[in-house]
Amino acid sequence: MRFNITLLAILVVFSAKAQVSGGGFPPSFDPAYQALFSNQNTPIVSLASVDRVALMAEDAHSPLQTRFAAPVSADISMQNAGKWTTLPDGSKLWQCALRSPGGLGLTLLFDQFLLPDNVKFYAYAADHQRVLGCYTSESCLPSGKFLIGIVPGETVYMECVMPADVVGATLVHLYRADVAYDSHAMNGADFDFGGSSPCNVNVNCPTGNNWQAEKKGIARILMVFQGGEAWCSGTLIANTAGTFDPYLLTAQHCQLLLPNPEFDLWRFDFNYEAPGCTNPATEPAPKSVLGCTRISYRAETDFMLLKTNPIPVNYDVYFNGWDRDNTTTTLSPNTVMIHHPFGDIKKITVDTQSAIIHPNQLNWGSVYGISPTNTHWKTVPDIGIQQPGSSGSPLFDASKRIRGQLHGGSVSPSNPCIMTGVYYGRFNQSWDQAGTNSTNRLREWLDPAGTNVVTQNGYVRPLPVGFKVSGTVTTHWGIPMPNTTVRLTESSGTSVVVVTDTLGRFVFENVAGGGSYSVLPERDINDLNGITTLDMVLISKHILGIQSLNSPWKMIAADVNNSKSITTFDIVEARKVLLGIYPAIPATSSWRFLPAATVFSDPNNPFNGTPAPETITITNLQADYLQANFKGIKIADVNNSADPGQ
Repeated sequence: MRFNITLLAILVVFSAKAQVSGGGFPPSFDPAYQALFSNQNTPIVSLASVDRVALMAEDAHSPLQTRFAAPVSADISMQNAGKWTTLPDGSKLWQCALRSPGGLGLTLLFDQFLLPDNVKFYAYAADHQRVLGCYTSESCLPSGKFLIGIVPGETVYMECVMPADVVGATLVHLYRADVAYDSHAMNGADFDFGGSSPCNVNVNCPTGNNWQAEKKGIARILMVFQGGEAWCSGTLIANTAGTFDPYLLTAQHCQLLLPNPEFDLWRFDFNYEAPGCTNPATEPAPKSVLGCTRISYRAETDFMLLKTNPIPVNYDVYFNGWDRDNTTTTLSPNTVMIHHPFGDIKKITVDTQSAIIHPNQLNWGSVYGISPTNTHWKTVPDIGIQQPGSSGSPLFDASKRIRGQLHGGSVSPSNPCIMTGVYYGRFNQSWDQAGTNSTNRLREWLDPAGTNVVTQNGYVRPLPVGFKVSGTVTTHWGIPMPNTTVRLTESSGTSVVVVTDTLGRFVFENVAGGGSYSVLPERDINDLNGITTLDMVLISKHILGIQSLNSPWKMIAADVNNSKSITTFDIVEARKVLLGIYPAIPATSSWRFLPAATVFSDPNNPFNGTPAPETITITNLQADYLQANFKGIKIADVNNSADPGQ
């Protein structure tokens, strides 16, 4: 049997507004600064416009094509565009605007987005009605990639405010902007917040009262492709080990909506829902995660398993359970789907009748292919509907376990609130049936120990009972130090260690409140790193009074023998390391660290008076401690040539 079926995920973004951020407003919005900015126009960089007529004509040749935005290339950085302003407190403000003439909105894509501590980045619309940010060092990804948007209108403004001493370490490069060119496809519907049909039912209406745990696993997925962006839905899914690995089940066809999915920029929005039954006047703020890896997928049952980047521990999420029973031919009445139609706030759909196995092929057309017989469940909902953007959302049975994920459905030609058939790839078929290896089935990922159980209940990830201690480790000249061990020691002597990521960040989770702790980075490898004959010359000039080392940090680096002074013996020790006579610096580790906030009582002689503490001490921890920041000193390197990655 051949069906006319609408794929429920083919929706390109017009208004994607979620990202982990700190809120607030850009400095230029502050009335106290109006005089400073009143006569200064932000420089606008002109981007290419998109040919709306040609794009829509191209789209018309493919009935399933619902592209809304086309990418244009860019090359924007703080070094080649925008303007700088010094604020009254001495901090620096970078401002830049981008314009694509005729664009209805812009999404910003960065291949470099590195913000040191105390840096804040904003993006906003020309009318100031939509402000995204502030983004901080906590927002950055180890990959350096980032996404902001969408900002409505043809022009988007960017502002970044930072302490003057980290200007060189603040690295931002925008390589692409996606330009929305058509807001009236899909029968004139809007997109994301408020854009779905009134036939839908909010998840916090009475219909959803018994699904308050399960809804916490559902995510709205913003998908980035080489040719644009699209929406789908999905769910976190439990495994038999009971761990919190962020596996997320969605639909295989979601990756086919446009060419070349860029999974490291896909965004997952949790908790995007109305607080009550009615649609809210203002948009709720989701909890977002950026980036994922594709784990496995199969076209026949239209499943795709992703693994998202780590989900912050303070996100209240749920891992939904599943049932892979292969003997059931019908599902008991009251199957449920929770989803994000058109990228809108979370909705719930119910079929009060029994779901059945669909005995026929399903022809989805174009690149989406044909689903074999008996690979899908069929439902006919009585409460709520599905729309583009719902694809990948789970089908729950009456026991609240996943039985499949949404592939697509058909609507009554006389009433858009009536679905004539909705089809879900069968979970039990995706588990192992005809799957040849772990890249096209679920078994290995969701049953890692091979228990062979048939059902798995869902479970909640507990919220942290302790506090977070976090910070960054950089060189004293401002470059992040990855792969540096950081030790947290409790007053009793018990300690734990973590390692910094590529941005030099570290975090200790669930640190017990009420305790007293010390934090200290440790790094003692590659003693030769950064040591050259030039360092010997510079240390000698300092000793002779010809040319003093220009910072207390460099003076500490020159104290190679750890004598709390700088003498010719330091040159001798450094030279022995350089010549290979010493395998390592004997008197100290190759790197030393001081708290980033260290203030030297005598900057011209850091050895004078009470030595600066090398640890950060936390007494009676009662809240998150998020500024445990350190600066590293490479011993014997006084010209800052050491590579912090070695």
